[in-house]
Formats: sequence, C-alpha cells, structure tokens
Amino acid sequence: MILAIINTFFEVLKEVAILFIVFTIGVFLIRSYGLSILSFWDKVEDDIKETSFEPKEKKEDNSSKNAFIINIPWLIVGLLFSLGFTAFLGENILIEIFKITVSFLIGIIVAKKLYELDFKQSSLFTIVIQFSLFALVYIFRLALVLILTLVEIAIIDNNQLSGAETIFIISLIAILGFTVFFSYWGDKVQLIKSKRIISIVSLIIGFYILTSSFTNQPLGFYYDFPMFFAISLISTTITAIILKQIAYNNIPSQEFRELRVLEKGKNLLQAKDLKVYYPLLGGMLKRQIGAVKAVNGVNFEIKTGETLGLVGESGCGKTTVANAILGLVDKTSGEILFQNELIPLNYPKHLRRKIQIVFQDPDASLNPRMKVVDIIAEPLKNLLGITKKSKIRAHVLKLLEQVSLKREHLDRFPHEFSGGQKQRIVIARALACNPELIILDEPTSALDVSVQAQILNLLKSLQNKFGYGFLFITHNLAVVNHIADRIAVMYLGKFVEVGDTNQIFSNPTHPYTQALLSSRTEIDPYNQEISFVIRGEVPSPIAPPPGCHFNPRCVSDARTKECEYDLPHKIKIHEGHYIWCVNPPVSKNKEGTKVKENIAIG
Repeated sequence: MILAIINTFFEVLKEVAILFIVFTIGVFLIRSYGLSILSFWDKVEDDIKETSFEPKEKKEDNSSKNAFIINIPWLIVGLLFSLGFTAFLGENILIEIFKITVSFLIGIIVAKKLYELDFKQSSLFTIVIQFSLFALVYIFRLALVLILTLVEIAIIDNNQLSGAETIFIISLIAILGFTVFFSYWGDKVQLIKSKRIISIVSLIIGFYILTSSFTNQPLGFYYDFPMFFAISLISTTITAIILKQIAYNNIPSQEFRELRVLEKGKNLLQAKDLKVYYPLLGGMLKRQIGAVKAVNGVNFEIKTGETLGLVGESGCGKTTVANAILGLVDKTSGEILFQNELIPLNYPKHLRRKIQIVFQDPDASLNPRMKVVDIIAEPLKNLLGITKKSKIRAHVLKLLEQVSLKREHLDRFPHEFSGGQKQRIVIARALACNPELIILDEPTSALDVSVQAQILNLLKSLQNKFGYGFLFITHNLAVVNHIADRIAVMYLGKFVEVGDTNQIFSNPTHPYTQALLSSRTEIDPYNQEISFVIRGEVPSPIAPPPGCHFNPRCVSDARTKECEYDLPHKIKIHEGHYIWCVNPPVSKNKEGTKVKENIAIG
C-alpha cells in the first residue's frame, strides 16, 4: 500500500514537472511567435485572392504578460487533472478528451478577450497553441520513458535487448529520412510554405507509435520490428499526405487571365535618385574599405506602351538598374515606384507577376533538362498556383502561338531549337503571368542579325497589341533606334543624356553620346572611317575621376578646367531632351545647324 502511494506520488510529481517545463516553453513560444498566428485570409490583389499572414495589430508584442496569461488556463487545467482525476483514476482516454475540451474552451475565451479577436480567430489561435502544448507534454512523457528504458537495457546487458535498441535507433533514422524526403516531394510542393511543419507533425506521429512499441515491450519489438516499423511508416506517410492535401487546398489558386490590353500612357515605373553601391571588404575583419558605385543617382520613368532604351558600355550599371527593379540586389538609397506605389523590400508575389525579365543568353536561362511546356509552366505554378496539366498545356500553347511557335514544340527540349526560337520561348515564359513591365536585358546580342530583326519585330508587335512597358537594355545603337521611344545614355553609373529617340539620333549633344553614335559600324560606301573615337579606357567605378567622370576622355571643344572638379548638372536642350554636363556644348542637329538654346536646370 505504501509503495503504491509512493509510486503515485512520484508519477504525479513527474507529471507536474513536465507541465511546468512545457508551460515555460509555451510562454517563450507565444512571446516570440504569438502574433504571427493571428492571421486572416482576406487580401485581394487584382481580383485574385492571396494568403496574407499579418498580425491584426501592426506592432510587436514582446511582453511576457500576454504569453503568461494565455498559458495559465492550460496549466491550471493540467494540474487539476494531474493532481485529481489522473492521480486516483489513472490514465483514461475519456478523461484526456474532457481535459483537452475544457482547456480549449477556456483558452478561446482568454484569447478573445486578450487580443480582441472574433470566435474564428480565437479558435484558430487556441488550437495552434494548445495542440503544441499537449504535443510537447506527450513528447516529454515518451522521452522520459524512452530514456529509462534505454538505461534499463544498458544495465541488464542482454543481447536481444541491445539488438532491439539498435533496431529502434535505425528505424528512427529511416523514418526521419523518408518523412523529410516525402514532405519536400511533389509537383506542387514548392507552393507550400509550411513544409517543415508537415515534416515535424508527421514525424511526431510516427515516432510516437514506434517509441511506444519499443518502450512497452522491448523484446516484442525485437521479434516483430518489421510490423511496428511498417505501422509507424504508414502512419507517418498518411499524416504527411493529409497535411499536404490540406496545404494544397489552401494554396491561393488563381485563374488564367487572358492577355489584356493596357491603357497606354499610364504611369508604370518610376526610379527616383536610385543608387546601388556594392561594398568592398578588406582586412582580417572584412570591414568595408570602399564601394563600387554601380548606379549613382539615376531618375527615369516608363509608361505603359512605351519603351525606354538604356544604352551604355559594358560595366556602366545597366544590368544593375534592372536587378534593383527586380529586387535581385538591394538598393543603397532612392525609391522605385510601380504604378505610383513603392516597391517593398520583400517584393510581394503580385509584383513578381507584373514585372518580368528576358535575359541576354537564352541558353543560360533555360533548363536543358526540362521540356518547353514545363519551362513556360513554371511561373504558372509558382506565381499563380495552377497545376492542372490540361489547363497548363492549353495556356502554354496560346503563349507559344503569341511568339510564333507551334504545337509540336511543346514537348521538345531547349537543345532542339535555334537561338531565335530559344529567345521566343523565354519571351513566352515572361508573358505567362500577364505582366505589365518587361525588362529586356540585351535580348538580341547573342543572336544573328537576321534573327535579331525577327525578335525585335515580335517585341514591337506584342507591345502594340497589349501595351506592355519595356525597359530595353543594350549597347547596340542600331537596335535601340529600331525599338525605343526614349533613350537614356549611361556612363559610370550615371545618366549623361536622356531624350526621345529622334532627338538623340538627330541631335546628340553630350560628347559621350556623340562618340557612341559616331562609332557605329554601318555600311557606307562613301564614308568607311569612324569620325569620332573615344580616347582612353573607362575609369574604375571604385575610384572614378573627380568632377565630371567623363572629362579624362572628353574631346569636346567646350571642355575646360572646370570639368576636372565641378560636378555635372542637368541641362535642358529641348522639351524632354536633357544632358548632364559642366559646360553646355554647342550641339549640332542632323542638318549641321548649331543649337545654342541650352538651359541649365538646378
């Protein structure tokens, strides 16, 4: 009788200790992650529902008070049942269910009052919190029993028991590996953000069954371990399948939107004083010793139905501008606005749908192991959450027709296409999400001249049809003359001249622009010499020359000593035509007439 009382006392003491340990862990978890659980599903972008996990109140809750109050009902209920019903009546499934129900109802009331939630939100919050707490209790109980069993096996030194221990550990590792693999495997799994949670919950189920079988009867586990292992593995797999299916059902699936025509002339993209510096690190402590000023204060805007050509030598910062717009590199300062709204640092999914890019080398941007249908379907799966194969194939076929490719191209691999066809595939992929701005990073530089014309005509046709805005990056002036509405000439991270295409080509004013235009290698039977050559090499962007960065290479008649220490300022040549220079040069139009009406701005 006395031994039974002592045994009951220690069981209750063990249970109370576990409750207090889990209570402490729960306080820490709610203090750190409580607000992230208070989420709702109501964000709508462009008539498409998206999942948004944001706290109801936009403020951090770092106090332990709320976490303490939330966990107190659970602890009190647990202690009452441990010291009362469980101590005298023993473990009983009905008592456990009753305990969980009481704790859950009290938790809903407390959460509703504390966070001012509705019933649905407080229920969700309480389910997540209390499920985690009860799961931790069972894990601690099982872990304690497992430790005692392993210690007992080590003391007894029985070969069969030692074999059971080894088999148990190997089985745990096998289930762990399989569950992690299965949780991250699947056609739509990249759309699930909670893959780690699926793995953990599935493992808890499998580990619980396997560990219970081992601790209850180690010798029985030794002889029948294939059965116990199979039951644990099947339970884990079924749990993972159910959780993945729940996650799939909650993916914000969207419908295909037909390629719609954008109203021309609307504000699409604006960059204000954009700067992107790459830090230079040196020394043992890797401290910053300088910076590469890849983009140094540029301003531009792109409207719907318009193409801005970004021209300059290699290394002047053109691609960095594109990467900053796409969020691939962090901007040092300045603002980038899309449709008059600042682009946030986390670059939300609805913006990734609206801004796409076509890279320079199609071979580098196409996966050689994927068929064309899968390549073009990637944005449909990752950004729109659509995975039904019949719908995808039908939509991909429409996109291929837009870029003059055929049905038989669907199931071919990239190596079976010519360079021009590969670039058409890349363009089709960019059109998949019905974007509004497409960044074209030298899309024709790797193609033959005849193929270049086909791609440029295709781009112009798509723009005229749908009203896309293009940022066309190139160093080929003949190409930009064909496709661009406006041109921005860039040198060492800064704009030196901006204007309409006709203004730039008929009346180049900045010495650098004049040199670029004069260095074009075009077939002219009467003039086969390059009349204007830029002298010297491009200075290092790490340590550019003082004053005007172009002054060491400038051959303009207007160049003076001031160019070596004064910074260029914005000068208006004509309406919409500007240069950045220290001394306004005398420009010449196409007929050779001198133009002197240069107006300094700022």
